[in-house]
This record gives sequence, structure tokens and C-alpha cells, in this order.
Amino acid sequence: MTIEAVKKKFIIELTAGTVVLSAVAAAVFRFLIPGCYFAWFPLIPVFFFLFGLLYIYLFAFGCMLGPGKIAMTYLVGKVLKLVLSIFVLLFYGFVIGKDVVSFVAAFIVFYFAFLFFETRFFLRFEAKLKLSKQANNEKITVHSNDTAAVAGGSDAHAESGNRR
Repeated sequence: MTIEAVKKKFIIELTAGTVVLSAVAAAVFRFLIPGCYFAWFPLIPVFFFLFGLLYIYLFAFGCMLGPGKIAMTYLVGKVLKLVLSIFVLLFYGFVIGKDVVSFVAAFIVFYFAFLFFETRFFLRFEAKLKLSKQANNEKITVHSNDTAAVAGGSDAHAESGNRR
């Protein structure tokens, strides 16, 4: 799976997840707790959607640096998301100051929902990457020249192997 295919799949799932979660949250605010709805609610899904886009491009950049950088990119993305989220919460609390409890509660729900989504997505990506590597290593091991010599192949192909 190429990084372009991973980006496309992530963006599709991110978009669908954002739409569904936003619709559910809006329905909860409208029908279950209408007194807690606040005017800034639509910006919460927008923030997490935009950060998700930044995150996948950051991840793609980390993959271009090499497979060993994937875990570091994941961690940098998580720390960056936490820091930006804290800044958004502090800004809203001190500058806007309206319906702070509702904003913080909705923000935390979205934060954990997107955290779950991103973690699940990248764990699946890592698992597929490891399976791909393992399958590639098995091909190399099974079809290498030394394996042919040990399995009874010709000695001409096994110059570095033990000869009988």
C-alpha cells in the first residue's frame, strides 16, 4: 500500500467520521440538551478535521524520511495535537468565555473520538506494514540462493554456502 493510497483512505475515513460525529453531537445538543448548545460548536469538528489533514501530511512526510520515523511522527502528531488543543481551550476560556463548560465537554468528546480514530487507523497501517515486510522477508528467505543449496539445489548457486 503506497503512502498516497493511505492518505486517500485516511482522508475519506476522516471526512466520514467527522460528518457522522458532528451530526450525532448536533442531534444530542438539539434534542437531548438544547440549553447547552453554544454558537462556537461548529468550529470544534472543523478544528479536528483540519488537524487530521495536517496529521496525515505530517505522517506522509515521516514515511518519506524512512520507515524508522513512522513511530516518531505518530508521537509528534499526538503531542502537537495535545498542545494545540490546550491552546484552543485556554483561548476559548479566557477570550470567548461563553458556555465554557459546554465547549470543554464537547471538545473533550471530539478529542477522544478523533484520538481513537487516528490510533485505530495507524495501528492497522502498522500491522499491514509489518505483514508486508514479513511476507517480503519470507520471499527473500525462501527464494535465496543459500536456501536452494541447503534444500538440495545446485552448488553453482551456493558459492557462499556449505558444500557437501
